[in-house]
Amino acid sequence: MNPPCKLILSGLCAVAFLFSGRPAQGVVSLVYLDYRDIAAIRDEIKSGLPGREDAYKKLIAQADGLLDVAPLKVVDGLQPPTGDAHDFYTIGKYSWPNPGTPDGLPWIRRDCDINPEAFGDGFDLTRYNETVSRIKLHSLAWFYSGDEKYARKAAELLRVWFIDPETKMNPGFECASALPGVHKGMRIGIIFGVTLVELVDHVKLLGLSKSWTKTDDAALKKWFSDLTTWLLESEFGRKEAGAKDNHGSWYAAQVAAYSLYSGEPERVHAMVELAKKQMAGLIAEDGGLPAELKRDWSFHYSLYGLESLVIMARCAELGGEDLWNYRAANGRSMKAACKFMIPYVAGERKWKYKNTKEGEFPATHALPMVRLMASAYRTPDFVRAAGYLMRASPVDSREARLTGLNPATGH
Repeated sequence: MNPPCKLILSGLCAVAFLFSGRPAQGVVSLVYLDYRDIAAIRDEIKSGLPGREDAYKKLIAQADGLLDVAPLKVVDGLQPPTGDAHDFYTIGKYSWPNPGTPDGLPWIRRDCDINPEAFGDGFDLTRYNETVSRIKLHSLAWFYSGDEKYARKAAELLRVWFIDPETKMNPGFECASALPGVHKGMRIGIIFGVTLVELVDHVKLLGLSKSWTKTDDAALKKWFSDLTTWLLESEFGRKEAGAKDNHGSWYAAQVAAYSLYSGEPERVHAMVELAKKQMAGLIAEDGGLPAELKRDWSFHYSLYGLESLVIMARCAELGGEDLWNYRAANGRSMKAACKFMIPYVAGERKWKYKNTKEGEFPATHALPMVRLMASAYRTPDFVRAAGYLMRASPVDSREARLTGLNPATGH
């Protein structure tokens, strides 16, 4: 079957069960993951085939160690500038007290210079990231083991952070990336929502369990629909949509992924159209991402920017549209952007652009993205890169061993 036909059928299948609100025939439409891949991995684990055991044992051990740990809550930190404890509140990672003033105000921003205070107990970022990480961990532990105790824990964490009125986070990022003395929050704080794109995949898996009810799922879909409305209608969201770097492309990917989950296809289509306009400006003639190549951590940000485009293309695919093979009027294309990075990711070419040591980024972290590229294009260079990253990953790596198959061998 040629790629366009495969894409059309994939899109039709996606529309059939994705927007119906519940999985059809046990198949779940996922963004980062491929359900058939992880179902095959589950079968291998159950049959005792080698190659998954170390990662599976580590997954279960980590999940077991967190079963009795109390859920973290957005309301446990410092009072946000809005006065509403339910607002997600954090300073920007690159925000620092002003060394030129006695009280440190107004704070200043130093690109690629991370302030550890951003991850302190006073702010919500660490609680938020840790909660998302634990939900993904327990959802996968349930999926692979079939033990409902992990699903119950994941459901508890989701309810506390997103659903329960006394503890839930408000759907928005008004107080994210705050710069004390300057802004109570900035539009760039919307980037903190990126981790929720992957979270939604794991929620969809959890929907196959007994512990995540239809009522739970409806409430969480409403939360994500409200978040998407805030992204589309708030001043921060409208400005972020026009960003000329990964912030703009991640904005589109977030809205699309959340809308796939909440069942709002018109919003997905709107982001496909936005992504087409973005690609014409974000991608250079050679496929590089100029806005990311000029950063101090150019390799990290080039991968991060490309990931946003890949995820947007995947969301478009699930909505029955094709960005993988789209070419803008100025000739810029998704495929060129992917091909630009592949030799560097696969270790075939040394990175030649500015990149400080602190910005070194393990290429193996790009494996989920490269798997999606390999699945979309099916050419030797992409398949080879995915295989290389799998071999380079530790034997107990969850990303390598439990979230996808080798595109070349299916194992």
